[in-house]
Amino acid sequence: MQNFMDLMGSIGATNHELIPRRPGKMTKYLVPKDVLYITLWIQQAGFKLSGGHIVDILKTDFGNSQVSFVKIPHHHAHAANACFTSPYEEAACMVIDGQGEWGSMSYFAYEHGRLRPVFHAKGPESLGIVYGLCTGFCGFNVEKGEEWKLMGLAPYGELDEEVLAALRALVRVDELSLRYPAVPEIERWFKHMESKARTKDMSALQVADLAFTTQFFYAEVMDQLLDHFYQHRISDNLVLGGGCGLNSSYNGEIVSRTKFKRLHVPSAPADDGNALGSALLAYYQDHPNAAPKAEIHTPFLGSAMSKATIENLTAFSRLDKLRRLPDTIHRETAQLLADGKLVGWVQGRAEFGPRALGNRSILADPRPSDMKDKINSRVKFREEFRPFAPSILDEFGDEYFEDYQVSPYMERTLKFKESAKKKVPAIVHVNATGRLQSVRREWNPRYYDLIKAFYEITDVPMLLNTSFNIMGKPIIHSVEDAIGLFYTTGLDALVLEDYLIEK
Repeated sequence: MQNFMDLMGSIGATNHELIPRRPGKMTKYLVPKDVLYITLWIQQAGFKLSGGHIVDILKTDFGNSQVSFVKIPHHHAHAANACFTSPYEEAACMVIDGQGEWGSMSYFAYEHGRLRPVFHAKGPESLGIVYGLCTGFCGFNVEKGEEWKLMGLAPYGELDEEVLAALRALVRVDELSLRYPAVPEIERWFKHMESKARTKDMSALQVADLAFTTQFFYAEVMDQLLDHFYQHRISDNLVLGGGCGLNSSYNGEIVSRTKFKRLHVPSAPADDGNALGSALLAYYQDHPNAAPKAEIHTPFLGSAMSKATIENLTAFSRLDKLRRLPDTIHRETAQLLADGKLVGWVQGRAEFGPRALGNRSILADPRPSDMKDKINSRVKFREEFRPFAPSILDEFGDEYFEDYQVSPYMERTLKFKESAKKKVPAIVHVNATGRLQSVRREWNPRYYDLIKAFYEITDVPMLLNTSFNIMGKPIIHSVEDAIGLFYTTGLDALVLEDYLIEK
């Protein structure tokens, strides 16, 4: 908005339009034509992006003019997304966000497809915002959602007692709410934390203690909130929604640190998931006798690769090493991976949420200790402290992880067993953890078959899995995206549905 205001100020007040201020009257209004056109463009873009354009599509393309608009509160949408896609018939649901209409946290009871509000925390207090501020102090971009970088950096640090004391003085748990001190104390806290902040001449590792302490404090506060919530005796099942649901480091500890026995976090717990949550809530409000199935729901709700574009690629690209292998693509790819090749893997519809779950992935062998550096130097070009994730066949989870929990959406971090760490060093973080994805055949048949084929070759039932993009860019969305990234990075092979392309 500030950039837009700057733009308005920079354009001279010339070539003005007559804008109707009241019906029937025209007034000379000092708005440059350029600014007027920009404003109209923003309005039109906002109209389409907000869903208003759907009304036109339904009417013109489908002949449906029976459209109504329903207002759904922000945290209700989070709760619906989390609960209606959970494998539970009943659960206690916590939504913890940066902010909502009333506050940053809400609590619900879920039973047989129905949500009942339990408590809404009202006020400006927000654990998510405090975490975001500390992310900024570590030198990462909060607007780009780089809180995950703080999580990746934290295990390299140690507890800073001074920072911890300052955080505890800022945020106090009050039952299901948080409390801040008076404004002057908040201002003093901010100035103190600025003195701890990373400067341009510092490496990320120099603020690792700040990252570690922030994550430690986050877990401490969440423990207290969840302990108070459990006392409502709603359920042993916990469903977590809101942007803080992406804190996979803490998610993996909830069952061991609190009294809840089981945890579900949806594939898109942050605001992107509210589109699905709103749609589900509206549907079940309109169909009161219906209820969602208590099962793991597919995250593959995105777009598919264009078949026509793939056909054109095979017809006109003149690629020497392009093969169609509908029945053996998983075995051929598994052999390439076992040989140390880096593979872009594209199948079916894209994942809904921030994690690549085997349909828009870059894959590699997790056994070589230098594989992480190889991927960073040839493909991802990202910070060395950020780990890569394992995709593991679910039936082998107990063999590799302590206190194994099923993690279908790569939503929690677990600790590797000592006996397993040396087998897959490329995906073991510095604190011996991995943000894992559990893979079952009924969830993703071809990806399961690929990992199973890799296991048959190597006796290792997992792959290194990272999103199909380079640092700072979105995950690939089209055939053109995949081809462009393949030929401008150090990937060795690209799988597009049934087709294998090698360099």
